[in-house]
Amino acid sequence: MKLLHMTLYLTLATLGACSGGSGGGGSERQVVPGQDPGSSDFVYSGPPPASEEIQQFKLNFYDPLAGNDRCGECHTPGGQGKTAFVNQDNVNEAWQAARSVVNLNEASASAVVTRVAQGHNCWLAPGQEQTCATTITGYIERWASEAVASTATVQLSPRRILRPGDTRRVPETFAEAESLGVALSAPGEVLGLLRQHCAGCHTGTAPVPQVPYFASDDDDQAYAALRGRVNLTLPGESRVVLRLDPESHNCWSDCASDAAAMRDAVQRFADNVEQTGVNPELLVSLAQVLEEDGIVATAGGRYESDLVAKWEFREGSGATVADTSGVRPEIPLTLSGDFSWMASWGIRLVDGKAQGGVNGSRKLFNQLTGTGEYTIEAWVAPANVSQEEAWILAYSGGPQSSNLVLRQSLYNYEAFNRSSVTEQSSGGEPALVTDDDAELAQATLQHVVITYDPLAGRRLYVNGVYTGDSDPTGGGLLNNWNESFTVVLGNSTSGTQPWAGALRMAAVHNRALTPGQIVQNYEVGVGQKYYMLFSVAELVEGEASCHGSSGGQRVNYCYVAFEVSQFDDSSYLFNQPFFVNLNPEGGDFDFDIRGIRVGINGRIAPIGQAFVNVNQRVNSGRLGESGVPLSAVGTILPLENGAAYDTFFLAFDAVGGERGLVNDGLEEAFAASLTGADEADVAMRTFDEINATLSVLTGVSMGSGAVSPVTGKTVAETFTAVRRALPGVAQFNAFMSSHQMAATQLAAAYCDALVQDAGLRRQVFPARFDFDAPVASPAINWRGDIVAPLVDRAANRGLLAEDDRQRIIDEVELLITDDRDLKPYVLINGRWVSDPDPAAHTKRDGLIYCENDQPCPPSRTADVVKAACTAVYGSALTMIK
Repeated sequence: MKLLHMTLYLTLATLGACSGGSGGGGSERQVVPGQDPGSSDFVYSGPPPASEEIQQFKLNFYDPLAGNDRCGECHTPGGQGKTAFVNQDNVNEAWQAARSVVNLNEASASAVVTRVAQGHNCWLAPGQEQTCATTITGYIERWASEAVASTATVQLSPRRILRPGDTRRVPETFAEAESLGVALSAPGEVLGLLRQHCAGCHTGTAPVPQVPYFASDDDDQAYAALRGRVNLTLPGESRVVLRLDPESHNCWSDCASDAAAMRDAVQRFADNVEQTGVNPELLVSLAQVLEEDGIVATAGGRYESDLVAKWEFREGSGATVADTSGVRPEIPLTLSGDFSWMASWGIRLVDGKAQGGVNGSRKLFNQLTGTGEYTIEAWVAPANVSQEEAWILAYSGGPQSSNLVLRQSLYNYEAFNRSSVTEQSSGGEPALVTDDDAELAQATLQHVVITYDPLAGRRLYVNGVYTGDSDPTGGGLLNNWNESFTVVLGNSTSGTQPWAGALRMAAVHNRALTPGQIVQNYEVGVGQKYYMLFSVAELVEGEASCHGSSGGQRVNYCYVAFEVSQFDDSSYLFNQPFFVNLNPEGGDFDFDIRGIRVGINGRIAPIGQAFVNVNQRVNSGRLGESGVPLSAVGTILPLENGAAYDTFFLAFDAVGGERGLVNDGLEEAFAASLTGADEADVAMRTFDEINATLSVLTGVSMGSGAVSPVTGKTVAETFTAVRRALPGVAQFNAFMSSHQMAATQLAAAYCDALVQDAGLRRQVFPARFDFDAPVASPAINWRGDIVAPLVDRAANRGLLAEDDRQRIIDEVELLITDDRDLKPYVLINGRWVSDPDPAAHTKRDGLIYCENDQPCPPSRTADVVKAACTAVYGSALTMIK
């Protein structure tokens, strides 16, 4: 019977259908059973909500779940459920009951969420329990945000007492793991068990592939998928164990015995990995594990009053993406083709797609045609800028028949919309296309927004900024839309328009958001974010307000907190630390915090230590609503075992006057003054010295009004923006990578202003250099006229040995001449491209010729000079003294 059910499901899942809708045009949609949850059949008729808080509970949690198709059949008086959290007779009593199964501070930790995730009465098809759990999490987060009257508020609470201890790091590669003496692929070992029992789903060649591919025949691929799912410190807590028992996921015999076999295999793996212990001389905080101890700080502060659909890609596994908007009917998306989940919330697509059902997608028809306007919002990271006509998001029936489409073509974003002013087109042509010269589509994470209203028509925004491109047709009515179309992300419904890249979030609003609202959502960012609180109460026992007791157990109140997220599959982002005291009774405290380093799995992280210069006094007088800021910078740290297992701690130079060892034995001391070592022979220029140095080198005044066409800022505005990320002290041992990045940005601003000013250019570069010549002109001497003057000016001619001078000139020359901008460019079909046939375009005069047999105008000479200037003036030649 189970096989028959699966066969029927797969057969239906592959069927296509064609029809003509109200707007005309054929539909190539895919209909999948269980993907079209309709509106609730329940209408509440009991007593009105007794307060505004209960009204928000009703709108955001109760209404979506109270129907008999969800939770109302059981969790109401007379039903089989133990808790009447959707009491159909009285919403006020339902609110009281719901508070016992819901955690408004950490929605994902709510009992009702974990119960559904474990398989309890998910309303979707079998295997989609996580999608149902993610949907309910969205309901609770929306209720919580309204309950505290501000989506930006996150409730911080004391954390468990977890001391940094011995841990085991999962080796990075299969070869490294095998070298330790355990044959992971052998029968009965971890990968052997997974291949034997899980290959029907968890391989890329399975009939219905399910990530992770830890049952793959490829050892490297299988091991890469296994990392992050085994806990070598506590093998019984490994995901590959817990998935079997207690979660009972596809056990091959008895779940308890299967889990025991997997746990023993993980234990044998762990026994071959050496433990790492924390150096006892370090001055350390208590420890935290991101997924277990982090306080979720999801997209607080977003404008979502007009939201109708939202996909956040939280699931991390499976083939379904939840619509977390809270607006029924939801539009869950089915994933197919070549896709993979991102641990930081998102999916990567190569030749895959995420598609909704027809009935659920009809919500967009009803909502958007009802208002006559909309906003499409997406956080995307294109895999490249060479793909064309690649669909990112669409409400469509096929490649030639759509209501709306957002797509990428090379460096351009394109928006299509069917309306009364495009009646001759069933695909929404002509497109609104971003300007070619702006090259707005880039292979990096970007916030892309389309708005549409009946007056202005379409507008495109990238990273919160209006592109300035005007809709060629203007506004119109949405009265010719087709209601039988479906939502599809990453491709067309027929699979003929694949887009390669990462999708981190997509949303639909039934109003055209204002520019301010778009900026607001852009600034909030995207993805899974947490607050991690590291207790320092044990380091300041004399501060009475930093600790207390409850029920005979110690409770800590003083913490150094970070905003933390898993940046990608191999790293974490630690951002903007602050100090907070969570004592509900308040109280006085006053102590110093100096030099913070982040530790992971028993040792100081070897890279990414951006907080070594923290030197703050924290006291009750400085404690605002958001704590005491300690640093405005962030850093990237390497992922080792995964967010469920990596154990973090902080090590300090000093807290409350007590000093700790700043060298944990793995690296040199960061501050020679604390170890008694000799001071370095060189020193760093501080922020004001770097600013003054760049002004002298370029001749550009520190108060210059020249505005960069790239950043839109003057040098003074750039300096203000990066000043806090530049060196604050002259000690060379305190230098960080963030200092270099900030110095490079400031150097780029000064070099931009220099090249813009013809008079200043003549003071730095020989008069013979022709800024109007094409970059490939033989008349240009890059080495003698650009690179050498920059190096000599930065290092003072005569101070460097000639060999050293020539070596630096060689390196800078290689840097710029290896760039494609120095290669011949020609105009082909209205687009500048690297010349495919230089011989055909080079005349006897040595110039490059383009279309119509005319010389190519100079387009990149100034940019290459700016690049060379930035490479020299943003280097150690400028920063070290």
